[in-house]
Amino acid sequence: MNRLKPTYLILVLLSANLGLTPTSAFAATPNFKAKKLASFTSEQISTAVSTLGVEIPDEQFKYSVSLYSLNYETTDGYGKKVIASGLVAIPAKGIGVPSPLLSFQHGTIFQDKEAPSKDLVAGAPPTILASLGYVTVASDYVGYGASKGKPHPYLLKTPSANAVTDLLKSASKWLKRNNISLNKQLFLTGYSEGGYVTMAAHQAIQAQPINGLNLTVSIPAAGPYNISRTLKNLTSLSSARLQAAEEQRLSPILVDWLTAKIMDNLIPNDSDVVFQDTIIRDFLRKGSSGITQYNVHDWQAKSPIVLFHGRKDATVPYFNATDAVKAMITKGSANVTLVDCTATPANHENCIAEYGKVLIQTLGNYAQDL
Repeated sequence: MNRLKPTYLILVLLSANLGLTPTSAFAATPNFKAKKLASFTSEQISTAVSTLGVEIPDEQFKYSVSLYSLNYETTDGYGKKVIASGLVAIPAKGIGVPSPLLSFQHGTIFQDKEAPSKDLVAGAPPTILASLGYVTVASDYVGYGASKGKPHPYLLKTPSANAVTDLLKSASKWLKRNNISLNKQLFLTGYSEGGYVTMAAHQAIQAQPINGLNLTVSIPAAGPYNISRTLKNLTSLSSARLQAAEEQRLSPILVDWLTAKIMDNLIPNDSDVVFQDTIIRDFLRKGSSGITQYNVHDWQAKSPIVLFHGRKDATVPYFNATDAVKAMITKGSANVTLVDCTATPANHENCIAEYGKVLIQTLGNYAQDL
């Protein structure tokens, strides 16, 4: 799944009511291993946006933003505890002024330097989202940042959700200790792999709510929610091999060979991130039925979900969105909707800019204290 690059995320600012004012630095709480990374004024953020060719009036930038890294404990793809890291972006509103909390889940990246806690530029997604008035957190995920070298549990439901929920828990405590007020609203969003992680996190939070936070709405975009159907659609295996996988007739040697072949095709040669191959291996060993536990499209959602996807998306097929809407409504979800991308063509990359607009509009329908 393609990375949601800052260049495209800058377009999130279109049609938005933004704001930035200076924020003062505050001491990190040692228990949470937090570290001040950078800060950007409204002028710096405005310049970063204009450099990318996005025309937004300077007066819309009302909040400056300070960035912190936060290390926290979560679980890897094998169920073992690991120290991971994430970014916390704080809009400068002053002591006691509340903000909603927004968790941004990044798309697939192959370089550790592109992880949220490493991508320290004025035009990075968490910085822009914080400038809107949201305290924004963004997990690096296991395999990046503090946990670089550990296998990234790519599209594995439980560790993907844990990376988000464990960061939210740690960040909430850290923010409270540093007198940063939250208004209890929680928003989730992400594109591509980030869309998948957003859906997984939403389901996990619904099952086990986080103290002091009310999940308000999530906006997952262009994610592979129906993993079973997506892998079957995207793998370049012959129909005979697929049938063999479904019937569990592939030999261990062939499974190893095909897994390595598929992973080589997915991961660039210059990647410095290790990707766990569990989902590919399970698919080859047991077929579609062997990976249903990783699906995140078929469950009952109690909080609103607004999906966004392009009909011409060849990277993450559009049926992921329609399958999710159909299955979730069938399960009794009262407020699950799908917004179609209108870009031409409506493919994975072209729809990122419009995702930004839809994101800001949707958040604006629910958010308070911006």
